[in-house]
Amino acid sequence: MSSSALITPGDSRSPVLIHVPHASRIIPSEVRADLRLNDVELAAELDESTDTATDEIAAVAVRHTRWRPTTVVNTLSRLVIDPERFPDAREAANEFGRGAVYTRTCNGAPLRAEPYPRTADLLDAHFRPYTDAVTGAVEDRLHACGRAVIIDLHSYPEKPSGFENPDAARPALCIGTDPAHTPDWLIDATRGAFASLAEIGHIAENTPYAGCYVPLRHYSRDERVVSVMIELRRDIYLTDPRTPDLSRVDRIGRALARLSDAATDRVTASV
Repeated sequence: MSSSALITPGDSRSPVLIHVPHASRIIPSEVRADLRLNDVELAAELDESTDTATDEIAAVAVRHTRWRPTTVVNTLSRLVIDPERFPDAREAANEFGRGAVYTRTCNGAPLRAEPYPRTADLLDAHFRPYTDAVTGAVEDRLHACGRAVIIDLHSYPEKPSGFENPDAARPALCIGTDPAHTPDWLIDATRGAFASLAEIGHIAENTPYAGCYVPLRHYSRDERVVSVMIELRRDIYLTDPRTPDLSRVDRIGRALARLSDAATDRVTASV
């Protein structure tokens, strides 16, 4: 089964992978047939769910790095499967229908039948091939560099979705961390690279989202894999839910390039 993970190798000496899991709006016709939304409703759900233009930000970053990172971009919408969820009962988002296979929209309306009879089929067809491909890319960096640094790139809307905590702070930049996989130096490097965003709005950690992506093979098992999540509030770089401001995308992409280079410099100096 082919994977929707589009992997573009970087420089052999760079341990960095920029992961872009939620930028696509593409839904195959056989998946679309099971979604309980009309076209207008689906477009609105995609506007809210999609991390619009995060793939463009990653592309800018790659052009401006000294050490070109590997990029991993999901070419399918997260409404097909969400590759960053646990595929089983461990996933807390199952409670509101937003596990590996979504059954509810951002605001709690029915998206698929509950229980959804084709969950296992979607996991086999899309989730596992994708996560296997990302795991392979991480293994490749470990083999080449001795370390792997995942920069997990996301965005979120200015106003909270129905399943979110409405009282949580929504900074210009949320830095998501994990106690086992996000060392202090990576947090400091992230704050330094994106310091210019403080002119737009504050930078905070683990609000409104927390954590970062590490493949299950390495999660809580391999300290050589480090990770940080970048969550950008969309109003700082979009003019509407579908339209990026190109100058702001360029500015953020250059900040991401600084983070990627800083991580590469750190790892190459310590190995």
